[in-house]
Amino acid sequence: MADDLFSRFKGGARPPQRPVTPGIDDDDSGLAHRGPAMAHHVPEADVMLAIERIPAMPVVVQELLSRVGNASSNASDLEDLIKQDMAIAARLLKLVNSPFYGLGRPVSSIGEAVQIVGFSSLKCLVVAASTANLLAVDLAAYGFSEKGLWRNSVATAALARAVGMRNGSRPEEAEEYFAAGLLRDIGMLVLGPFMTQRKVSLRAVADGESDILRRERQAIGHDHCWVGDRVAEKWSLPPVIRLCIAHHHRIPPTATPAQLRLLASVRLAERLGYSLGIGVVKDHPFESRPDPLLIQASGLDHQRFQELVKQVPEVVKSVDMNH
Repeated sequence: MADDLFSRFKGGARPPQRPVTPGIDDDDSGLAHRGPAMAHHVPEADVMLAIERIPAMPVVVQELLSRVGNASSNASDLEDLIKQDMAIAARLLKLVNSPFYGLGRPVSSIGEAVQIVGFSSLKCLVVAASTANLLAVDLAAYGFSEKGLWRNSVATAALARAVGMRNGSRPEEAEEYFAAGLLRDIGMLVLGPFMTQRKVSLRAVADGESDILRRERQAIGHDHCWVGDRVAEKWSLPPVIRLCIAHHHRIPPTATPAQLRLLASVRLAERLGYSLGIGVVKDHPFESRPDPLLIQASGLDHQRFQELVKQVPEVVKSVDMNH
């Protein structure tokens, strides 16, 4: 199955003949979060109230996210944070003791875990584990399976980090890619319940609009990028993560080269995840084609992209906390 999926990338991974532009596959600036006002749309006041009702992000998670990309943080600091949440610690130790790492003896301490998976990797896994409950929601209206958003987000995060490790980014920047990929779709947490209440489904359709943001605007008047940006503001997320939440579907013309590389990398990672069907049903509505322009904008050449494709199963498995 995986071989069939990977084979479709091989023909489309060559660098494009036309120059890369900041918009990639855009046709709007990403600033318009709604369509023309319609009677069936959710009032913006209701959306803002739903955002206000979202619980505050746990202190441990806030602290972890503030340290992502910080080269001065260390394993001792991370261990102290993990000790504040034993559920997170248990998830991490379960992962390290899983068949994926194939250890000959059980690992019982976070200190040992750092030595096995590396500090940067462990920091990313802690962030993923700490958001498990937050992202484990019912989003069937979007075509996610049970706990699908979390599974898809973790896989996208790991793939985004893998791109960052291959496109010349620094290790701490690759951590930011991970966090950005993990939290990119948090706006769906707010919009999903509205869709369920109104019996709206965004599952793929044979004809008609295929762009997910436009479909959201048509259905309820708002899209998950704009809503996600409001949630990121409430949670005081770092600017680089907020940028990705707001613009991973619509890269702004004002993006710097580094921002373009980040946004394109996350976009590429999520398309790889959707192509593999991670966390989504067969008729999900999301774009899954990693086109050449997107690959080039992420900072990968043909060879590095092919190397990434070969390692996708291993990358995804490395963050699978269910095995």
